Amino acid sequence: MGKKLTASDRVFRIICFAIMMIFSASYIFLLVWMLFGSFRSVTSFSQKPFDFFDISTKAIVKNYRTAFTYKVGGHTAMPRMILNSLIYVVGIVLISVSIPAISGYIVAKYDFAIKKIITSLAIVTLVVPTIGSVTMTYRFLESIHLLNTFWGVFLLNAGGFGFSFLLFRNFFQAIPWEYAEAAYLDGAGELEVFLRVMLPQARPIFISLSIMSFISCWNDYYTPYLYLNDYPTVALGLTGIQSKYPDSMPYVFAAMTFSTGVVLLIYVAFSKTIMESMSAGGLKG
Repeated sequence: MGKKLTASDRVFRIICFAIMMIFSASYIFLLVWMLFGSFRSVTSFSQKPFDFFDISTKAIVKNYRTAFTYKVGGHTAMPRMILNSLIYVVGIVLISVSIPAISGYIVAKYDFAIKKIITSLAIVTLVVPTIGSVTMTYRFLESIHLLNTFWGVFLLNAGGFGFSFLLFRNFFQAIPWEYAEAAYLDGAGELEVFLRVMLPQARPIFISLSIMSFISCWNDYYTPYLYLNDYPTVALGLTGIQSKYPDSMPYVFAAMTFSTGVVLLIYVAFSKTIMESMSAGGLKG
């Protein structure tokens, strides 16, 4: 039997549960309001913004057509913004997950002089703010002629450390080296051991980090706004629609419903994998 809770523990848990329920209910309310708001006419919404079920079929067609035909800067509509987002997201996901996997494997399985220093620096980088380096980063990309290019933002995300590095490092550290020794006896080289023996075992972490990176990049407004002005993404498009139709929220809600729906579907489909891999690759000293 578990330890019996004291009265103060029960009160504390009840309060925490109530707070979490309030937060959860508020998020669900906003999502439902956004979804049903995208099905309403502009006039109806302006008169009764919280009348959820005043839905119009004509309004649904008009709202989503407006959202998908709006052009950022007068030349980029939603289909092109979706393509830009996919290029941006896929490129960053591949780079920001594969490079930490390589660096995490090297630090976990090979001995060299600055191994512990690298791990310590990786932890420090998680708490050091980077906002002060934005100006220099912008000037750097401009100087090497990669500003307003996808290659420029890919380069910014090509670091091999951070949270992803620590997850891979801890995961690979827990894998017995006997797997690699067996592969060496069969004639495998260093690269083949990594790609065919070690990396497949880290597939859950690889997939989970890819999903989390996808969600983060899909919702990222800051980076495309600074470094990809010529290639607006869906996140940039949402702000453009809101600026053009500040008094026509159903149009904005239609675009937001599409963008949010992509993220929710991906998270719901892979939430179990994400939770399992986070526990498998947790920090272990």
